Amino acid sequence: MKTYTGATGARLPRWLLPDNWPMKGNQPQLATLHFHADGLQLEPDETLHPDYLTLNGALVLPALIEPHAHLDKTFTVERSPAQQPGLLAAIDAMHQDRVHWSHDDLHQRAQQALNWAAQSGVSLLRTHVDWFTADAPLAWQVIGDLHHPLCQIERVALAPLSFFADAADAQHIAAQVAVSGPSALLGGFIHSSNWDAQAFTHLMQAAEQWQLNIDLHIDEELNADAQGMRWLANYLHQHPFSGSITCSHSCALSQQDDALQILDQLAQQRVTLIALPLTNLLLQDAVPDRTPRQRGLTLVKEALARDMPVLLGADNVQDAFCPFGSYDPLDTLFSGLLSLQLGAAFDVASQLICHPQAFYHNDLVIFPQADVASWPLRQRQRYRLKQGVRYGDETNGA
Repeated sequence: MKTYTGATGARLPRWLLPDNWPMKGNQPQLATLHFHADGLQLEPDETLHPDYLTLNGALVLPALIEPHAHLDKTFTVERSPAQQPGLLAAIDAMHQDRVHWSHDDLHQRAQQALNWAAQSGVSLLRTHVDWFTADAPLAWQVIGDLHHPLCQIERVALAPLSFFADAADAQHIAAQVAVSGPSALLGGFIHSSNWDAQAFTHLMQAAEQWQLNIDLHIDEELNADAQGMRWLANYLHQHPFSGSITCSHSCALSQQDDALQILDQLAQQRVTLIALPLTNLLLQDAVPDRTPRQRGLTLVKEALARDMPVLLGADNVQDAFCPFGSYDPLDTLFSGLLSLQLGAAFDVASQLICHPQAFYHNDLVIFPQADVASWPLRQRQRYRLKQGVRYGDETNGA
């Protein structure tokens, strides 16, 4: 297998280029990429490198990220569809399907999802794993044993907030996550239906004590009275957290008068916000035989204006929560482009589905026949270029 030491003619997105990058007309000049053991270097495309891979203006991104998935639930919709629209009906259907969750069933479905994601160019996939008691479920270990040479997995322990009501239980959950390794995070499902400020305090304290990063399912509802994000902002103002915090969903911000003040406080703590356009457009404001009036999404533009890290995730794929999906971040991005009214898909919005560190680790996704105007639609062909080695030419969604 040939290993390239560099590539010429790369069309990189503007968000990835330095401010002083030269322009050719109204487009950034193409780039030459130099692959080194200690990282990637780039420069304007001005010198011939006959031994480099020639890209001829192909669109190039860092390897992609899937920041929010549910590998324990995925590919179950045919045997367990939701009986009514909305989040709570989907939760009921998921609980009914758990009787099928054997080791082999979990492994087969999760491995298929991981393979699909890697084929799409994903280098990092974070999956939430439902905990049904204070002890780690079978899926925690099954998914922890998965492997793909092109895609790293992170696991988040997704336990209802009520599981943290007792401080000892909170410590017990956190301890199990901590011994699972550096790719394991503490999570929690925080909703008006289970709101408990003391339990949230125990969750935060346990994460701090065990030095765990946090990823929360928080305020996934269109309820102006939802307390999760508001409480978290106030808590962090008084108790700065030493690790990283990610807030997934946060749909209630779109209904709250103090949402901008909440974001101001969370921005100071560098909290990451993850929007899930595919699933939340489907689950929120869902009433039988009625067209939805609200988008069900968090305040992405306002978060970006405050320099908060923001990503888009697929969330559920082919299960009771969302019967559709492909583990292709381009599908997620296109949904976000429309529902969030984003612009400049490749040059700006592509940042919301990329794993930026991958670029400097020589891990790229190449779109050989795409153009800026039609991406991410029409041309779906792509291949991976990692450490100078080319992997596959996948055509997804064709």
